[in-house]
Formats: sequence, C-alpha cells, structure tokens
Amino acid sequence: MATREREANQPDAPVRVFISATSKDLGTVRELVKQALLTMGCMPVEQTNFAPDYRSVQGMIEHKIADCEAVIHIVGLRYGAEPDLSTLPEGAARRSYTQMEADIARQLGKKLYLFVCREDFPYDDAPPESEDLQALQQAYRAEISKSKTVRTEVADREELGRKVRELQFELEKLKSKIGQDRRRMVALLAALLVVLGGIGAGVWWRLPSVIKHEHEISFDRGKAREQLIGDIKTQAQKKIAAAGDDWRQVIEIEKWRDQQLSDLDRFLERIDKTFQAGEASESYRKATDLLAAKGTDEALAYLEARSTQRKSLIETQASRRDQEEAELRKLLQEDLLAAALLETKFQFDAAEAKYRQVVEKSGSWAKPRNDLAWFLIQRGAVIDPALGNRKLREALELCRGTLALTSRDAAPQDLADTQNNLGAVLEALGRRSSGEQSAQYLAQSVAAFRRALEVRTREQLPQEWAITQNNLGIVLRELGGRSSGEQSAQYLAQSVAAHRSALEVFTREQLPQKWAMTQNNLGNTLQYLGTSRSGEPSAQYLAQSVAAYRSALEVYTREQLPQDWAMTQNNLGIVLQELGRRSSGEQSAQYLAQSVAAYRNALEVRTREQLPQDWAAAQNNLGNVLKELGTRSSGQQSAQYLKEAIAAYENALSIFTPEADPYLNEIVRRNLEAARRENQVASSKNRH
Repeated sequence: MATREREANQPDAPVRVFISATSKDLGTVRELVKQALLTMGCMPVEQTNFAPDYRSVQGMIEHKIADCEAVIHIVGLRYGAEPDLSTLPEGAARRSYTQMEADIARQLGKKLYLFVCREDFPYDDAPPESEDLQALQQAYRAEISKSKTVRTEVADREELGRKVRELQFELEKLKSKIGQDRRRMVALLAALLVVLGGIGAGVWWRLPSVIKHEHEISFDRGKAREQLIGDIKTQAQKKIAAAGDDWRQVIEIEKWRDQQLSDLDRFLERIDKTFQAGEASESYRKATDLLAAKGTDEALAYLEARSTQRKSLIETQASRRDQEEAELRKLLQEDLLAAALLETKFQFDAAEAKYRQVVEKSGSWAKPRNDLAWFLIQRGAVIDPALGNRKLREALELCRGTLALTSRDAAPQDLADTQNNLGAVLEALGRRSSGEQSAQYLAQSVAAFRRALEVRTREQLPQEWAITQNNLGIVLRELGGRSSGEQSAQYLAQSVAAHRSALEVFTREQLPQKWAMTQNNLGNTLQYLGTSRSGEPSAQYLAQSVAAYRSALEVYTREQLPQDWAMTQNNLGIVLQELGRRSSGEQSAQYLAQSVAAYRNALEVRTREQLPQDWAAAQNNLGNVLKELGTRSSGQQSAQYLKEAIAAYENALSIFTPEADPYLNEIVRRNLEAARRENQVASSKNRH
C-alpha cells in the first residue's frame, strides 16, 4: 500500500481506468481498449481472476475499482461468469462479475463510460451460453437501455477504438482535476496542522466533511464533441449537394467544414471556461446538456426560443452595468454559445450578427471581442479573397482595439488570447501580401505570438504555450521562405526550435493528434531548410523532414484521419522527390519511387469527385516525379514512366482549365509539353 499512497500524492500520476468486459467474446476488444489507454498515458486495470464466493469477489472488485478514477464498461451479448449462487445473500438478484463491476462503479461514484456493442458486432468466437444466461444478459441490456446512464452504441472494433480515443480530453481533464484535488488536500492538511498546532485537537468536529468546488463543469464534453462532429459533417454534405457543379462553393464549404472540425476543441474549451468562471446560467447549462444529448439543433432551438426573453433581460442588465456585470456576462455567454452553434450549422451571417450584438452590449469585456475576431479570421481564410481580406482587416482592428481596452493585470489570459488572435490574423495577411508589406505583417505576427508567450508560459499553461509555439513556428517558416541568405536561415532555425519546443508538451503518448500536427509542421520547415541548402546539409535536413512526416503518419492514419493522412502523404511525396532529384543512381530511383507511392496514396483520398483542386495538384506533382523517373531511366521503362506522367498532367488539366485557373493551367501545360518531348525522344531511341 505504501507505493500506491506515494503515487496518489503525485499530481502527474496517470489516470487509472478499470476495463470491464467479458473475456471470451470481447477478449480482443479488452486488449484494444488497453492499448488505446496506454497510448493516451492512462493506466489500464483489469480483474481477470475470481474466487467462487460472492463476498470475496465483491471485495476484490471494490478494492480494484476504488483504486481507479474511471471505469470503461463494455456490454456485449454474453453474460459471462458469475459467483456460486449458493453464496448469494437471500433475495439478491443474479449478477455476472462484469455486471457487478458496473454496479460497484456507480456505488463508489466513479466516472463510468458505458459502451453497448450492437447485436451484429464482430464478437470473438466463443461457445454458446445456456438459454437462461442469454436471457439474463438480454434483460441487463434492456435495463441499460431504460436507464438514465449515458451510453454509446458501437458497431465494430474500429468504432469502439475511436470512441475510446475520443475520451482523451475527458481523461486529461479528470487527471487535471485529480491533481488539483490532491494539491488542495495537501494544502488543507497543512493548514489543518497549523490550526491543530495553535488551538489543540478539540476542533476536529468543526471541520467540513466534504470539500466542494465553487464551479464545476456539468456538461458531457465527449458526447457534445461526438454530436457536433456528426452535425457538422451532415450539414456540410447538405450544402455540398445544394452547391451542385459550383466547385468554388464546394471548396469553400469543405474548407469551412475542416476548420469547424479542427476548431472543435477550442469551442468546447470556451464552454469549459464559461463553467469554470461561474458565468454559466441555468439556461446555458440546459443548452449544453441538450447539445451533448440531442445535438446542435435542439440546443440552438432552445436558445432561440429564449432569445426574446434574454434580449429583454440583457437590455435591463446593460442599463445597470456597474451593479450587474456578472449577471450580464452570464446572459451574454448564452448568445456567444448560440453564435458558435450557428457556425456549425453554416449560418454564417446569423452567427456574425449575433457575435456583433454581444460585442455591442459587452463594453470592454475581451472575450466576445476575441470570439468575433476569431470568427472573422476563420471566415476570412475560406471565402472569396477580396471579401476575405476585408474580414481579416476588420479582425486586425478588432484585436488592436481589444489590446487598448484590456489590462494585463486585470485579465492576463484574455490579453494572451487577443495576442494569439493578432498573431494569426497578421500571419494570414502576410501570406496574402507581397514585398515589404508582407514582411511587416509577418514580423508583427512573430512579435504578437511572443507577447502571448509571456502569459502562456509552459509552467502555468502548458498546452496553450505549446499551441502558441507551434503558431510561432509556422509564421517564422513563412518569413524564412520569403527571405534569403543568412536571414532566411535564422528564421527557419527559429521555426524548427519553436516546433520542437511544442513537441515537449505535445507528446505522442498524451496528445497524439497535436503531436502529429506539430510533426507535420516541423517536416514542412525542415523541407524549406533542405531545399534552400546544398550538399550534405541539404540531405540531412531533407532526411529529417521525411522522418517528421513519417512520424505524423503513425497517428494520421487513413482510417482515422483520412484528410490529414492525405495531406501528409502529399508533403512526404514532395520531399522524397527533392531527395531523388539531388541523388543519383539506385538511391535516386528509390527516393523517386517512394515519392510516386506517396502521391498515389494521397490520391486515394483526394479524389476528383470530392476534392477536385487537391486531386489536380496531386496529379501535377505525380506527373513531375514520373517525368523525373522517365528522364533518368532508359528503354521501355523510360517510355512507361513518361506515358504515365503525360496521363497525370492531362488529369490535372481537366480541372486546371484556362477559364478556371489560367496561372496553374499554364504551369501544368508546360509540364505536359516537356513530358511529351521527352517521350518522343525516348520513343525514337527505342525504335533505333
């Protein structure tokens, strides 16, 4: 016991999660869940050996589950083993060991994640159970379906694995809360010793038996995330179908869909912070409960039904701002939530109008201004460039105005959020500009991110620090790509350092997706460094870039994250092609062949039907590397490579037409003409 007690006092101890499932039909599932938990930095706990006596079994299970912070309970069709019926208390209902585990978790107040496998789930082969055991299990499944316990139905192992991995944020929050509770308990005990030392032991009876947190988060983040993902994808499909053959509109919708999905954790974090700040009204809590249970439509309908009443209350509260600031903010938080939900419904004008209404009523409060600025930045990145630039410039002025209104002493984290937004909008404007103006925007972006890091320190806000380091690395890479000589090298070296700093927090074990994202960004910067050098330094940087992309692909799998997988495959193809160009002989051929494979992998996801622009770009890249292979080969092999290159270029030109994109049409057309000339030469040599 001494070892476990020492661990319990450590805030960074892993979250212990008990796995509850029958073994014969769900053995592979238990192992899958165990590996997923280990990947997330959690400690899986199981109970596989049982005594026949009911009393000893209950004690064993209680001991194990009491030592855990959460329980994953997986329900299949099999009842499983049970205690000797003769040892059960008189009148006690029959329960299998697995069912007992869930009951004990509830009794001990442990976080219970309940997964129900469908009838057609691919269970492990196992001998059939008796009819009475099957009936007992069906009764248990029916009991679960009628209970109020939140449950998730899964169709196969892949879906179950994905759902378990989606618990990562909840388990991280649980770990954080446990650490906070432990630190508070240590502080309480220290204070208690001081009290006891000063006034004696006669005051024990006066101490409170339960310590309550002033503000607790009461919405199911994992369930809300699941609902939002489904709602966003469904809405995007409807919009794409309505767009028909308007591929520009389809691309805008796809970009916004991907932005919404990538921004989900930021949105849910805003809800967390609203609860933590004590600014969640009863209606806000009700809306988030509806979001988690029934989805965006129900939550938005509830908020809209209350909008007239809320508007009246906001007007009243605004007139008494000095006295009622806290209550006003609670009401405004509801409108901010409604605005964010409207974004997921692709109702951008309505969302923007609601954000603006909140800003008008919120005075100098930084949060609504930051939310509106972020919305404008996101919209500016995906809509028509001319209109997008106006959105970005407005976001820039909004950020600067917020900085003028916000005191660092009074609201340091709000100020850091503003600086981060400012860095993002300046980086976007820098990319869209050229010459001196671009350099100024990007340099100001670097300065903004570095000011954000003065508040977002690794010690106090490690994940925010890592996010900002990653953002800093991106803009430094952009500066490096637009500079030359020693200045470019300095920017790129600083970019590499920033991404590697982020990787100190974004580890594969604890935050795999953020780790993969940063590895991909690191690979991009190393690619820049490699292509801007020559000789051995170039080869080293390019090889490091390949390693970073391949690391990202360990998490960015086609099954789990197909778009990210395709993007990284395309990036990998580019750097392998560059290595092939800079090598010779057999080594060159290997690099180029690997590049072809990477581009073809990307094309499995970047299809002409779903992503025509990306498909055409990948076809052009594929044509380039096939042409390179053709010019470095001879005979029939050379002719075959060049024939495939011509086909790839022709594919690209079917999208990059003179009317749709004259600039890219000209580039691809020249590549095609060069490939045809090379093919004529190769064909002539083969004839002779």
